[in-house]
Amino acid sequence: MADNDLYRRQLIERLEREKRAAQDEIARAQADEARARARVAEKDAAIASVLAAREPQADECKRCRFEFGRTSVLRPMPSKSKVARFQCSLCGDEEERA
Repeated sequence: MADNDLYRRQLIERLEREKRAAQDEIARAQADEARARARVAEKDAAIASVLAAREPQADECKRCRFEFGRTSVLRPMPSKSKVARFQCSLCGDEEERA
């Protein structure tokens, strides 16, 4: 009889460890899901912001206008090619114009 009780107790202990491991896995999965949902909400907000932003003027940085909602005038940069190059003083983005 004692062997049966020992076996039963060991089996229950193993099953409880497996149950705790499964519960931990569920908690990690829920945390991953929450982070993924937050990223989706962040991207939705960014899309809405881009859609709501007014069109930049010809001399404004498109990246600053659409990504950050700010206005920055592009500065001309020296260029050896026939293409005019401009750079934003805030974000550093560069544009080439013919």
